Amino acid sequence: MTGFISELKRRNVIRMAGLYLVGAWLLTQVAATLLPVFEAPGWVMKTIVGILAVSFIPAMIFAWVFELTPDGLKRDSEIPEAQSIAPQTAQKMNRLIVALLVVAVIYFGVDKFVLAPKREEALVVETTQAITEKVAQQEKSENEKSIAVLPFVNMSTDPEQEFFSDGLSEEILNLLAQIGNLKVIGRTSSFAFKGKNEDLRLIGKTLGASYLLEGSVRKAGNELRITAQLIEAKSGTHVWSKSYDRKLENVFAIQSEIAGAIAEALKINLLDRNQAIPVAQVAASLPAYELFLKARGLIHGRTRNGLESARELLDKALKLDPNYAPALAVQAQTLYMLNNTVGGYGNIPHEQAMAMAQPLLERALALDPKLAEAHAVQGLIFIVQRDFARAEAAMARALVLNPNLADALHWQALQLGGAGRLREALATRQRLDAIDPLNVANLWGLSVALRGSGKLTEARALTARMLRAFPDSPQSFGSQAFDLLAAGRLAEAQVPAARMLVLGSNWAPALNAGLYFTLGDFNRVLSLHGTPEFRSRALCALNRNDEAVAAARTRLAEKPDDQAAVESLLSTLSWAGRYDEVLALYRERWGDIKGLDAGLRLAETGPLQSIAIAQRAKGQQQALATTLALWRKRLDFMRVQGYASGEFLMEEASVFALAGERATALKLLTRAIDLGYRDPLLGRDPAFAELQGDPAFIAQLARMKKLINAERAKLKMAPLP
Repeated sequence: MTGFISELKRRNVIRMAGLYLVGAWLLTQVAATLLPVFEAPGWVMKTIVGILAVSFIPAMIFAWVFELTPDGLKRDSEIPEAQSIAPQTAQKMNRLIVALLVVAVIYFGVDKFVLAPKREEALVVETTQAITEKVAQQEKSENEKSIAVLPFVNMSTDPEQEFFSDGLSEEILNLLAQIGNLKVIGRTSSFAFKGKNEDLRLIGKTLGASYLLEGSVRKAGNELRITAQLIEAKSGTHVWSKSYDRKLENVFAIQSEIAGAIAEALKINLLDRNQAIPVAQVAASLPAYELFLKARGLIHGRTRNGLESARELLDKALKLDPNYAPALAVQAQTLYMLNNTVGGYGNIPHEQAMAMAQPLLERALALDPKLAEAHAVQGLIFIVQRDFARAEAAMARALVLNPNLADALHWQALQLGGAGRLREALATRQRLDAIDPLNVANLWGLSVALRGSGKLTEARALTARMLRAFPDSPQSFGSQAFDLLAAGRLAEAQVPAARMLVLGSNWAPALNAGLYFTLGDFNRVLSLHGTPEFRSRALCALNRNDEAVAAARTRLAEKPDDQAAVESLLSTLSWAGRYDEVLALYRERWGDIKGLDAGLRLAETGPLQSIAIAQRAKGQQQALATTLALWRKRLDFMRVQGYASGEFLMEEASVFALAGERATALKLLTRAIDLGYRDPLLGRDPAFAELQGDPAFIAQLARMKKLINAERAKLKMAPLP
């Protein structure tokens, strides 16, 4: 074996192998750079690599068999040893190998540090352009498959028939909305143009719809005349138009006929030619149907008087037609919305409202298992009952049956947000925004999701849009105030917060209480009614701990199943230093850490801080470690879900502070303050008790106080003591 290797060296075979490999590598690198410049097809590079690979063995055989002499190539076996110039050839090959290696190193350096960054930059630009073009094409495609049904004009001599023309428009909208690959603009946005003489092209642009359906209804006794026109929004040209003269009892057939005619007109370019066209559900009683339309119109107004009137109308309709499934579903929704909670509109006790709605939903679904509205309302009730798996299934079913059902998307976003699935909730709200851009309830929820994600710039842009579209809406001013609060601009937040309070909103008292609490005006917080969370905290801030605890206990006694009331009492007890009572309430409600874990949703962390503070104060180190581990697991889940607000960073800081990890806690605290988080009581927060003497923590307290005092000065308030 040794002799064979020596012979390979003597015949320069090993040097030839090295020379071949270095040269082949250099050749492929140059080819890889130049071939794209000349737009050479991919097979050219593959051919070069293949030839070089296949030629390696013949080259080695050639080097073994032949020697290059002054007289040309000769077989090695024919050359006497004394006449061989192999040693001189070896020296030349060595120098050539070194030269190629130098060239290769230079090329490698230039390629890596000069050419590669430019290629990557070009690739990023190219990829970004490709993505942008793809998104633009997708948006264009979606817009091309979109339609808005404008409210039909009431041409009857009786203005009371307005409900009928509106209802008919909505019925056609609902039929079209069931067509899977057609984007149908929601009723809220379409009906925003009712009674306005706007240019149709502007309406189409505002709503993001490529087609508009408008029309008129004339109803006289049993005679019905309906005219409908399909318009291409960009140009304002008519695509299709037809008039229908029918008897009133044929109204359901007309709805289906109009929806089918529109779908046929759109099938030419947009819809699947095999797309089934939904058929209107026939009511057994025409008077019941008219009562149903009138009630549904009142429900959209979302007022207590309107909902109570709708309830009476639906009761009458169901007496006339007890098996009309849409009326059953709408009555269930009405009864639930008349509950007496903060989110309700009436005075029916919450549990009673759900109990009244449930049998109506069950009847509606038994009569029509494909009634999307009934599945959506059922999902909403499941959410309130904290039956989240069934809620998710019900909402998914509703959206399969009607992909454009605005209420289902809105409630699905609520369900996802409550589960801590912020990214999905945000995506759902953005999807609803695309089909119902003037839905103020969704715009409000979308702004909340954006702030929770730390996307304050996008949230402010959305708020500006809300203020333009709804200049007198409390939600618009509330969104503006919350944006400013999140950014630490407390003085500026006062005006929109006060405006929201004047306009009236269930959120207004809590928003104003939160603003004045953050400013350190605790007496002002106590003057605002309907703010139990901030009231207890303000009492603690004023060292009125007994009153704070009593108020929190009263609240929980009144609503023993209210998770927010439980958390408020735990927090109040913690701030009052009543740690034994914190742990007693913990054991009473959940038993142990397993019960607590099972009783909270993945993104619910409220009780954990109070429990951890009490465990640390009582020296329960093992229990504290277990609680902190559960808390961190939940915060990790929320971080993955996109939570990135100042409040979230502060909660993370609390975990690390309680765990004794000072450096990380201070880093998170600093970032939270940078984002706009403000808290006048941070220095008294029991979660940060062990950092009280830390110079870095003291510096952040001073910075927090300075920032809050700067806002107080703008409002002509004295500095914090």
